[in-house]
Amino acid sequence: KDKGCELRRRAKFDDFVLDDDGRVVGVTIREEYRFDDKLYSDDLENTSGTKKTLKANKGVVLAAGGFCRDKAFRKLQDPRIPDDVDSTNHPGATAGALLKAFEIGAYPVQVDWIQFGPWASPDEKGFGTAPILTQQGTFKYGIAVDIRTGKRFMNELADRKTRADAEFKILREKPGAYPITFADTKMAFKDLSEEIIQKGMGSGKIVGECATLDDIAKKYGVPADALKETVKKYNEGVKAKKDEFGKQESALSEINEAGPFYVIRLSPKPHHTMGGLKINTKAEVISSKTNKPIPGLYAAGEITGGTHGASRLGTVAITDCIV
Repeated sequence: KDKGCELRRRAKFDDFVLDDDGRVVGVTIREEYRFDDKLYSDDLENTSGTKKTLKANKGVVLAAGGFCRDKAFRKLQDPRIPDDVDSTNHPGATAGALLKAFEIGAYPVQVDWIQFGPWASPDEKGFGTAPILTQQGTFKYGIAVDIRTGKRFMNELADRKTRADAEFKILREKPGAYPITFADTKMAFKDLSEEIIQKGMGSGKIVGECATLDDIAKKYGVPADALKETVKKYNEGVKAKKDEFGKQESALSEINEAGPFYVIRLSPKPHHTMGGLKINTKAEVISSKTNKPIPGLYAAGEITGGTHGASRLGTVAITDCIV
């Protein structure tokens, strides 16, 4: 407000307004718009809201985010994504604004590079608390195993893409065979606040409590003998300071084989789209028709492409938002 900006909530971008020279001079929007996550394509099917046209004083900054909730468009980019898979994003994370920018000539960059959160759980909606309980808990002080074999299948602290791909391999071979991650209760959540722990355990659905490895095997359908051998082998690697999957030495911690344990099921969720619009160092959107900036159009945030390569590092998305 101090800079003369007016914030309009529930106002959805629909299209650009261009003058005769191709300069972006405004946008059309719908006020009182309500996203409907029951629709297959909110952008195409949702007719809510009142249409209005807004004139731009100097230019338009497109900061519409990514498209991880866009079932149709995300599947075109990555066919591995089932229609019914959840996302960590809000309902408005669709490709509508991105596609409108393509229509007026914006260059696309690496649009099919979608990052999945390997720390998410199928037992809660959206981002939830599982990513904190796993990434800062069971992945650090425990292991992840394939429930079909009872064996580990990845470095629990590898980059997001490596871990998500490893989980996808299991789920492609047997849909619904969600891998599990677990650690003994003394170590599992020792770095987390009581508030986060209670939030994660409050529903009784996200975190399973098992007294022994046999209980884990019974509850999650894991071969018991193989599971016990996996934990024994992991602990031997901890003592030798050498992990078979390359988990860094500083993160190695023995698992109490006697239990009890906290267990969380894993399922990769679409989290961040690395691809998007090509911009220059002034955040101007580049045209595929002229290889020059589209007059009056800027972009920032997740809707831009090329900044993070194939897999964004954790915590650095905030740099996208600087115009």
